[in-house]
Amino acid sequence: MKSRKIITMKTLVLLSCLVAVILSAQEASDKATPFEAVSTTGAKISFPADYKGKIVMLDFWATWCGPCIAEVPNLTKVYSDLKPKGFEVLGISLDSERTKDKLASFTQEKGMPWTQICDGKGWDAELGKLYGVRAIPSCFLVDGTTGKILAKGTELRGASLRPTVEKALGLPASGIPPVAAVRPALPPGKSPTPAAPAAPPAPPDPLLEIAAKQVKPGRFLDHAAVKEQIKNPKPGSVALVTESTQSRASRDIARIARAGHLRIGWYFRCTRCDKMHLNMAGAYAVAPDVVATAHHVIAPPATLKEGWLVVADTENQMYSTLAILGVDEKADAALVRVVAGGLKPLPLRADVELGEPAYCFSDPLRHRGYFSAGIVNRLYSTDEKPDPASQRLNVSTDWAQGSSGSAVLDEFGNVIGHVARIQTFNSNPAPSTGTTLVMHEAIPSKTLLNLVKRVNEAAVK
Repeated sequence: MKSRKIITMKTLVLLSCLVAVILSAQEASDKATPFEAVSTTGAKISFPADYKGKIVMLDFWATWCGPCIAEVPNLTKVYSDLKPKGFEVLGISLDSERTKDKLASFTQEKGMPWTQICDGKGWDAELGKLYGVRAIPSCFLVDGTTGKILAKGTELRGASLRPTVEKALGLPASGIPPVAAVRPALPPGKSPTPAAPAAPPAPPDPLLEIAAKQVKPGRFLDHAAVKEQIKNPKPGSVALVTESTQSRASRDIARIARAGHLRIGWYFRCTRCDKMHLNMAGAYAVAPDVVATAHHVIAPPATLKEGWLVVADTENQMYSTLAILGVDEKADAALVRVVAGGLKPLPLRADVELGEPAYCFSDPLRHRGYFSAGIVNRLYSTDEKPDPASQRLNVSTDWAQGSSGSAVLDEFGNVIGHVARIQTFNSNPAPSTGTTLVMHEAIPSKTLLNLVKRVNEAAVK
């Protein structure tokens, strides 16, 4: 009897330690990464230590970014109203050395009095890399005392900005409407360009109800397991299918793309409302039991309380997730093992040439089943030094938020890359008066094949 009690006590102690470790890992994942930097005025900044007692928004932006500039009037108004209540903004500009010089005059002209940081490295900015910024504007609302991330993304844009900040400050909702962006005066005789209509609301996602019935502990990887396996993957054999050499009509490519398209993401309980949500993006099968997607897609949401990594096809058939086989954050690529059955693997092709046809089937802005065609516009590297993980390609197919990780196919039905991000450039700080260029960036299959090779090599060690 005494022996059984001792064993029980030891078990309780071990369980307590395990729970403490899990809670500690969860708490760490919700916290902003500390950093030290120098502002554009030469002041030393220690974040978040310098903002104790404040609610501070990290605002990643640039003077050439049209959507960023469109947010400025509303942000300056919210800042002016709520700064006395404890709200601060720390701007992190992704301007390059070429545009960095005009940052001071730009922020003064736009009435942006908060501190700015800019290292002149553009998309290679150190803080941008630290926070995994792949598109701007990108914002994080942080409790300066605890370092906890309270909100991010669209919660800090447009009409959502003020109520999100008010809630973080413990203030009642004021109901004050957002300030619209002001368009510059047009030259005499020139008619204004009609505003683009807002995207229609996305229909309800039936997968949410399906997930509520099918997601059970042990059947899908939970957030703790995913975080651990992102750090320490579980390599296993990946058996790829043979590359296709038969040219096909675009309607046939559409059928192949739809059949091979998957959705991957999080079914999770939200820390803010305590309700279950879906946060899904794109993926594709490269083997009967292996799914490929973008690395940033499998990262747990900032507002996750508890959650599971789930995979589903276009018919909402769910596939249990078993392991993270390999990840490459720089290459924005990940491989996930699922329970085999019904997946239609797509072949990978490494050699891509400029001007080739390109196709993409994805779910932009939660609108399911959007197929588009274009060409390969550019092949390039994000680093000066040759590195497989830094290789990228631009294509003129269409995608938006929710498309990340979806396959980009060639005219033979081979995957030549997957969706990574969208970059918007403008030749003039005032977006309505300059030329805007939208570039769709994809991760080439050559990069994913390099990850597959490393995973297979690790599996046999």
